[in-house]
Amino acid sequence: MNRLITCRFVAAVQRLDDEEVTLRLFHEVEREDLPLFRERIRKRCSLPRSCFDHLIRTGVLVLEDPNMDGYRPQNAPCVVGFDILTLGRRVSFDLCFHSKLDAFWQESTTRLEALMLDEDVFESYTYRLQAISRYLYLGRQDNVFRAIAVDENHEIEFKQDFLNSKEKILKSVVAFANTNNGNLYLGVANDKKIVGIGHEIARYGNEDKYLLAIASLLHNRIYPLLTPFPEMRVLTVAGKKVVHIWVPVGNTMHAVLESIGNGQQRRRVAVKQNNQSVWVDDPYDLAELYIKRRIGTHAAANLGLL
Repeated sequence: MNRLITCRFVAAVQRLDDEEVTLRLFHEVEREDLPLFRERIRKRCSLPRSCFDHLIRTGVLVLEDPNMDGYRPQNAPCVVGFDILTLGRRVSFDLCFHSKLDAFWQESTTRLEALMLDEDVFESYTYRLQAISRYLYLGRQDNVFRAIAVDENHEIEFKQDFLNSKEKILKSVVAFANTNNGNLYLGVANDKKIVGIGHEIARYGNEDKYLLAIASLLHNRIYPLLTPFPEMRVLTVAGKKVVHIWVPVGNTMHAVLESIGNGQQRRRVAVKQNNQSVWVDDPYDLAELYIKRRIGTHAAANLGLL
């Protein structure tokens, strides 16, 4: 990739007052030996005046019309954060704003969602904005077509349905919770054809009852309770219903509860390995996984536990 010279957002202001700015948003990148690259980011969006002015003051945002009558950036407090969705040569993230750092992620309500920039451009903005970052939604993929294009990997799995796939769903959810954030889609066949789960929803009566049945399965058969609990929603794709289950990685080791008769249960741990969900039944492997999750690989190695 050619060396980055400079990058900036460009605002074509449509309306500006003391509280809010409405604009068309563009992005420009200059690279060595290449012509200026310009793309439209938003046909129309709004930002609080304080956020807009902060971007102007840092030089990250410039005006399409630098001589816009009567505009002077105000000096109001503003903190910028990147809610990172995917990493790689291209970084996908939400650009978030708030007036103070305390409780930023809990209280931030202003954001530009699903921006995607080259890695070096993203790094440039990180330094220039002194932005804070979080990875809570790293790997989240809400678009089933993009998920199918990526195919099954350590962050994406597909199941054809719910009613006939309960044990596989439990295994996949626990594997994601024990390893990394993950996306599980119901209504996509092994050949990646979207078959939908509309017939199953009809059997339960409505979408809410269907999602409640899935949540009840996870609640009753996974120990300890998943925290944070997976997010589930029904999507309409090409006229068919599919379910997207977003599973955040947990803070402890989770297991599937399996009945072994006589009212007894056993716990089975699953993890993601080589893009598959696999059971971990060996006691030594389980102990190693538990130690890594509780105190970290580096600390465990220093203590001679690994």
